[in-house]
Amino acid sequence: MDNIPYEARYIIDGLVKLCQTCFEPRDLDLFIRRNGIDASFFQQVYEDLHTDKRGKYTALSASEFKRFLEVEYGQQAKAHAEYRAQYLDTWFNQAKAGAERRAQEKADAERQAQAKAKEREEYKKKARADFDALGKEMANATTRVELVELGRKRTELAPYTGVSYVYENHCWNCKAHISSAIHAQCPDCTFYICGSCGACLCGFLNY
Repeated sequence: MDNIPYEARYIIDGLVKLCQTCFEPRDLDLFIRRNGIDASFFQQVYEDLHTDKRGKYTALSASEFKRFLEVEYGQQAKAHAEYRAQYLDTWFNQAKAGAERRAQEKADAERQAQAKAKEREEYKKKARADFDALGKEMANATTRVELVELGRKRTELAPYTGVSYVYENHCWNCKAHISSAIHAQCPDCTFYICGSCGACLCGFLNY
């Protein structure tokens, strides 16, 4: 077994020497404790060689005992490699599944955002169409009641239309917003009629 790492080889040779001569190589116990793959097996053999259990090994020749340790090391290393490969395979599959899930969540979020953006745009178009239709009705209105009601409806739709305001002010009576792009003009004072309270400059002059 030429592929045995240096530390494991040192442990095997040290255990063989300990078994055959009762002489323990320097730092053998330290090498065993820090050997990750088969520390428990080597530790058990090491402890056995320091007790009356050493007899089960001394019956073997040095080469047989060494072969026994090498085979056990090979089995331990193989099991460790298989476990590590299985662990890495599991980790990779979990990482892949996580990445796919995050990608799917991102794609779903983007689709939802696009759907909402489309919905907002469609609502904006409809609001603008309704806003313009109310403007046409306002141009043909003949009574103040109609003008006030149409102005109120256009006021509600205005925030969703993106219209630009030419003239803006606040109602003198209720302080609500007044805009030339939204409200109708009074035929008498030519001031814009508030969509909230129906006041115009006529009411102010008569106040």
